[in-house]
Amino acid sequence: MVNCKLFNILVLLFSVFLAGCSSTDECREDKTVNMILGFYQKGDLSDVTFTVDSVWANGLEKDSFLYNNSKSVNSLKLPLNAARQQSDFIVRFNNTTDTLSVFYTNNNAYFISFDCGCIATQTIDEVISTNHFIDSVRIVQREVININAEHIKIFHN
Repeated sequence: MVNCKLFNILVLLFSVFLAGCSSTDECREDKTVNMILGFYQKGDLSDVTFTVDSVWANGLEKDSFLYNNSKSVNSLKLPLNAARQQSDFIVRFNNTTDTLSVFYTNNNAYFISFDCGCIATQTIDEVISTNHFIDSVRIVQREVININAEHIKIFHN
């Protein structure tokens, strides 16, 4: 009888121990934080989406392309540097090149969970561009977090 009770207690403790364990594969939260830019044709009454035939994009002073001759593009997802408060990008639309500078505030690291860890989020303060292909820019969502939302509208005339 005592051995049976001891066995039941050990099985119960072992079950609780196993239930308390978690796997790192259980993170279902998106940890990627990108700024999303949409392309629009400048209009008088409403903003009309615009598709660019080919786009190249890379960070200023970076070798690798984030977009390398991507075809039929109507938006870009670009990462912001969490170690700085400014990210600069060179974006070539078809055969015309513009530089895009994004100024932002780095927020405190956002804790998701023990399985997922933390992500860095930013708040966009200002966006400046050269005006070769880009006519103007408008910030529509300042908070850059891990939600798939458009942050900046880029207008072409």
